[in-house]
Amino acid sequence: MKEKNKLGLGFLLNLLGIVLGISLTFGVSSLYQNREEKNRVKEMLTLVRNELQTNKTWFKQQESMMRKDSYVYKKLLEAKGNWAAIPKDTLEAYRYQTTYLEFDQLTASAWQIFQNAETTQKMKDKELLIRLVNCYFWINKTHDLIMAEYWNEKTAAIPPEIDLYKYFDALLESKRAVFFFTNMSDENFINWNLFPHIDAIIDYTTALLDEHGDYKYDMAEKDKELQAFIDARIESVNKK
Repeated sequence: MKEKNKLGLGFLLNLLGIVLGISLTFGVSSLYQNREEKNRVKEMLTLVRNELQTNKTWFKQQESMMRKDSYVYKKLLEAKGNWAAIPKDTLEAYRYQTTYLEFDQLTASAWQIFQNAETTQKMKDKELLIRLVNCYFWINKTHDLIMAEYWNEKTAAIPPEIDLYKYFDALLESKRAVFFFTNMSDENFINWNLFPHIDAIIDYTTALLDEHGDYKYDMAEKDKELQAFIDARIESVNKK
């Protein structure tokens, strides 16, 4: 009888050891998997952060280009075809400015990869996800406005490469070009605040990326914080 009890106890101990071993194995595996998922999310967010900074630079380049164009268009309209009153080298610079169309493309490839990754669904930082979605919404919206209302119109306004003076004559003979130049040279027509607005949103989202996982959130309070951040950025730009 005692022998049977020993065998039974040995069996139970072996079974318990097997169960504990399996549980430990799965536990360690789960911890390892969770750690790997966190690492993958962190790596992807690093790519997204770098992409946001690239797009931030893109918008600054676009604003700089548009402001230069605005200045040139205003000068051309003021000249009213009296090109002799403008130094030839200045006219050459004006023609270069009006025909310059090279620019880097906006990019959202890192964001697209991040969106499609399974690890995204397991992120606990919901505010960060919300802000990233909002940020890329404004990036794409602003990009579309610039492309449709600026670059497409600028491209359409450019006449063929001809004699310098005839080139500018052709510009001012084009109703579409004059309309575009008039709008672009009007400070009240162009919403220049769009640029500090998108710049502020990118900076705010980048700050959240840098603090990833170290904050609690209240969307109502965070919305106030974001709006205050944007307002301060626009106010500082308008004071310059």
